[in-house]
Amino acid sequence: MKFLIVDDERIARSELKYCIKEIDTNIAVFEADNVDSALEMVSNMELDGAFLDVQLTESSGVELAEKIRLVKPDLPIVFATAYDKYAIDAFAVNAVDYVLKPFRTDDISRAIQRITRNSSKTPVQTCPSDKLSVWMGEKAVVINVNDIYYLTSNERQTLLVTKKGELSTNQSLDTMEKRLMTCGFMRVQRGYIVNLNHVAEIVPWFNNTYGIKLSGNVGDVIPVSRQKISVLREVFDF
Repeated sequence: MKFLIVDDERIARSELKYCIKEIDTNIAVFEADNVDSALEMVSNMELDGAFLDVQLTESSGVELAEKIRLVKPDLPIVFATAYDKYAIDAFAVNAVDYVLKPFRTDDISRAIQRITRNSSKTPVQTCPSDKLSVWMGEKAVVINVNDIYYLTSNERQTLLVTKKGELSTNQSLDTMEKRLMTCGFMRVQRGYIVNLNHVAEIVPWFNNTYGIKLSGNVGDVIPVSRQKISVLREVFDF
């Protein structure tokens, strides 16, 4: 199982992670300290559950849960907080449990059991097909998904860089992202979607960020936004 902890206090994240690992050392635990990084991880990772603090620096856990529901409607959410007065708000966004700080192993164990029961009812999202149709003018060109190295915005069109050359389509990058998000692709920058199966190197880039080099003699270096670096680290463990 894979859980995400969202809390702006490092000590609180560490305590909760310790409790989870004490219950089951095989559970992978990921951490986010703000709303943006949490949403990036939810959008780009296959998670089994999320533990959200109710009071975050720039937002509330309830507001974050509402945004998560737009991306992953069935993701089991547990609220972890020092206050019990938000319970009604928490369950209004269909939280599966509500645990109080300081954390007790029994409470976390109960929450994990509820996450597990909830997750078993949720079908795993898989890539719809290994083929993708790309509209070019009045015709649809069908290509293999894994032949795509990356996609980028090009003026008002989307450019696909593939093993067989470049294709240009009127379909937006947002539309392409929705189609490819369960096929091993990741939006690493506002203007770039990368096929993670073709990542060859992750190199230092400008202003303490990173760039991606792809296989297949693709010379371009794809810049990675600061918000995406934490997700990329989790995927490639660097």
